[in-house]
Amino acid sequence: MTPDRRRPLRRRLLRQAAATAVLGLLVAGCSSEATGGSGDAGGPPRPGGTLTIALPSDPTCLDPQQTGQLASTEISRSLVDTLTDQDPRTGKIVPWLAESYTAGPDTKSFSFVLREGVTFSDGTPVDSAAVKATFDTLVGLPSTGAPAYLKGYTGTTVTDARHFTVGFGSPNAQFLQATSIPGFGILSPATANTPLADRCRGQYVGSGPFVLDHYTPDQEVVLRKRPDYRWPSQLSPNTGAAYVDEAKFLFVPEAGARSGALSSGQVQVAEQVQPTDQDQFRQPGFRLLDIPTPGVVPPLSLNHVGPLADEKVRKALLIGIDRQELVSTVFGSTGRPATSVLAASTPYYTDQSRYLAYDPAQAGALLDAAGWVPGPDGIRVKDGRRLSLNWLIPAPTPPANEPVQQQLRTIGVEVRLNPVAPPKYVEQQQKGQFDLTAVAVTRADPDILRNLFSTGGANLWHLPPSELDGYLTRQAGANTEQARQEAVTKAVQWVLEHADTVPLYETTLVHAVSDDVHDLRADGSTRLALQSAWVSG
Repeated sequence: MTPDRRRPLRRRLLRQAAATAVLGLLVAGCSSEATGGSGDAGGPPRPGGTLTIALPSDPTCLDPQQTGQLASTEISRSLVDTLTDQDPRTGKIVPWLAESYTAGPDTKSFSFVLREGVTFSDGTPVDSAAVKATFDTLVGLPSTGAPAYLKGYTGTTVTDARHFTVGFGSPNAQFLQATSIPGFGILSPATANTPLADRCRGQYVGSGPFVLDHYTPDQEVVLRKRPDYRWPSQLSPNTGAAYVDEAKFLFVPEAGARSGALSSGQVQVAEQVQPTDQDQFRQPGFRLLDIPTPGVVPPLSLNHVGPLADEKVRKALLIGIDRQELVSTVFGSTGRPATSVLAASTPYYTDQSRYLAYDPAQAGALLDAAGWVPGPDGIRVKDGRRLSLNWLIPAPTPPANEPVQQQLRTIGVEVRLNPVAPPKYVEQQQKGQFDLTAVAVTRADPDILRNLFSTGGANLWHLPPSELDGYLTRQAGANTEQARQEAVTKAVQWVLEHADTVPLYETTLVHAVSDDVHDLRADGSTRLALQSAWVSG
C-alpha cells in the first residue's frame, strides 16, 4: 500500500475514535474457543490476499530478544521460528526447528537435532552454529524477558551442523518451554553484529513464514510471505508457505476505533475488544477469539518496605479485596477472579482460592493488630502517620485500579494512584520508589514465579531470603512431573501464606474476527499464528 493510501485510513480511524472512544478494558474470561459466526466453514484454504489486524499499540521495538511485550511479539512471532512449539490446549512441547530433543537426567543439558533444509530469509542455513550464535547473543542482553530464561547458561556445544547441546550450571527444567517463545527465535548469525537499535526497527534475519516489508512507527507494520517456506510447527495444519500474501498490523490505540474499523470492513481482526463491544461481534459475519492468558495473574505487587514490611498489613490487603465484585464491576460477565498467583491456564496450576476469600472484618483486625487504627476520616494511622500507599502505574491508568483503590479505602487503607510515563515507570520501579505496582507476566510455564519472586534475581519487591527460594529452585531442577508439581504448589502457597503479592483477576485476550478470516489461531504464548490463516473476502 502506498503512503498516500495509508494516511487516509489512519485519519478515518482516528476520526472514528474521537466519535466512539470509550474506556479501554483489559478483558477477562476463561474460554479458548471462538464464539459466534461461522468463521472456519469456508472450504479449502485459498491462497492470496491481505490479512489486516488492528493492534492496540505501536510495539516500538520488533526484536523479540529485546522485549517480551505482546505488541512486539505478536508481530515477531511470524518473522522467527523456534526450536520447539507449545500446544496451547495441553501445554505439551512439540518439535519445530528441532526434529528431536533430549533433556539430560539432571536437566542441566539439552541435546537437539535440527530439521534438514531450513533456511533463513537471506538463504543461509539454519544450523547448529546459528543456534549457538543466537543463544550466545541472547544471554548477553539485559535480563528481562527471554534473556532471563537463559540464567546459568554455560554455552552451546556444536557437534555438527544438525546436532548441538545447550548446557547450564544448574538444573533448568523450564528451558524446553522457553525454546518455544518468540524471544528464543533463531536468528541468522549476521544479526549478532547488527546494532540493537536497528534490530528494534526490524533489521534482523529469521526463518519465519513472513519477512518484514516495512515498519512505520505510530502507523503500521507490513509483512510479506516467504514463498519458499516449508518447515512450520508440528501443530500447524498448513505444511507449506503462508496462505496470505501480506499481513498488515495497524496501530489503533483507541478500543472503540478498533471495533469500528472491524465493523466497517477496514480491518479483519480487532485485538483486545472491550466487553461493551463484544456482543456486536457475536452476530453473523463475526466471531470472538478468546485466548486465556497463562502465567502470573494481574496483582498488586507489594514492595516489602515501609508499612508493607509488616506481614499483617500485607495479609489485610490480600483479604481486603472483593475479587468477584471487582471483576463484575469492571469486566461484567466475562470476568473471572484470581484463584491463585498463577492463571488457571498455566501448567501446574492448582486452585488456592482459600487464601483469597474476602474478609473485611479480619482485614480490619489484622490492621488493628499491626497498630494501625482508624483515623478521623476512616484512613488508619499509626504514630501520627497515615496508612497511605503509592501505587506506581505505567500511564494510562487501567480501569480496574480505581475500584481496587475504593475497596481498600473501606478497610482504612489510602491508595494514591500515580500514573507516570512508561520510561519513568521503569526508572522508579528499578529504584524501588513505590509501595504498590502491578506486574503480571504471560508465560505458559510456572518458572515465571522464579523470575518474579526469587531473591537471587532482580528482587524488585525486596523479599527477604526464605524457604520460598528453595521451592523455586527445586521446581526449576525437578526431573519428574510429580516433583515439579509439588515444588510449584509449595511455592505458590508460601507466596499466599505470607501475602507476598495480592492476585486480583484472570485475563483473557478477546479478539474480534471477521468471518472472512479462517484458521486463525493462537500459539501457547497467546500470540497469533498467521502461517495457517487465510482470507476469503
